[in-house]
Amino acid sequence: MSLNVIEKYVEKKKKDLFEYAKILEEIIKVEENQLWKNKEEFKGLTKGIIEEYANTYYFENNVNRNNPIKYSNDNINNVLQSMIEYCKKNNTLNILKTNKNETFLLSVIICSACYLDFACNVVDGNYVDTKNKFKYLLNYLKKTNILKVYVNDKVNINALFEQIKRNIKEDEKAFLYYVDDNCKNQYYLYTGEPLYYKFDFFYNIPELNDFDSKLVANVSKNYETKLLNISYQLLTVDILKELVSNRDMINYLVPVNKIMKKKPNLLKLFDNKYLKEYIKLLVNTKEEAEYNDLLNEARKMGFKIIYEYDDVDNINSDLFTYDMEIIVKNEFFKNNEENKYEWQKNNIKFVIKNKED
Repeated sequence: MSLNVIEKYVEKKKKDLFEYAKILEEIIKVEENQLWKNKEEFKGLTKGIIEEYANTYYFENNVNRNNPIKYSNDNINNVLQSMIEYCKKNNTLNILKTNKNETFLLSVIICSACYLDFACNVVDGNYVDTKNKFKYLLNYLKKTNILKVYVNDKVNINALFEQIKRNIKEDEKAFLYYVDDNCKNQYYLYTGEPLYYKFDFFYNIPELNDFDSKLVANVSKNYETKLLNISYQLLTVDILKELVSNRDMINYLVPVNKIMKKKPNLLKLFDNKYLKEYIKLLVNTKEEAEYNDLLNEARKMGFKIIYEYDDVDNINSDLFTYDMEIIVKNEFFKNNEENKYEWQKNNIKFVIKNKED
């Protein structure tokens, strides 16, 4: 199966981080380095650690990119843990114990690469501001008794930021690929507490209205799976932008539907730990039986299911089973005051749907 958009982005970032690390290794050093003797040894070790870091921690620390020192201090434990995990897998934990100065150096190099990458990100980063602040980071690192930092190495510092500039342009092209005014998702707030957003997919084919409406309807039906796939890809891109940026993350509701039932592989588009954290599948309680097989498969993949109940009348408390989260209208909640204790005891949570316009 091909990688989803977020996984492709992380794979690209592994390459970017290593490119920055290679240049940073010329700027930040230790005396008599015993951990790597040449560029090939540095490459093997650093690439492996970046692989661990990117797979687990890449999106975990994007808050303090405006402060390189604070960012680095916040992120250093993630980098060190990645080093430990890499060495465990390769049965080389002893090198971290016997080469403490070099271990510190490598963690600083990788951490600095991560700072540069996030601070210059294509969504809300600032290349000029980061270039200005990078010298503060180097001066801060120079205060240690361990590191030799070449603050005035203009050749390598310029090479570093030229590489960053090239990578930014590549990222811009990647995101622009998904920008099309004729094809987009429109998001709207569906519930207030917690915040859940739904979305509608809109597409406009120029001159489509010149054709017979029945023919257009048939074409739309024949391409319904492809159109839904495009909508899901756009949702994934929007979540990626939120992960990269300093925005608050949003929870999205993806309704299960007949197309998804026919093509359950559509779920695999969201088979990523970050997507599964911010995407919830929505199913109406009246349609649960129809989609039972699909929902069971989704649960196995780790997706959270949110239910929706349309009626507002008073009901028996046993209508809902354990551990459900259900979107209801405010009137339903008011009409079932006497059931609240029983539902709370069974860990049934209700979310109030926003009033429709």
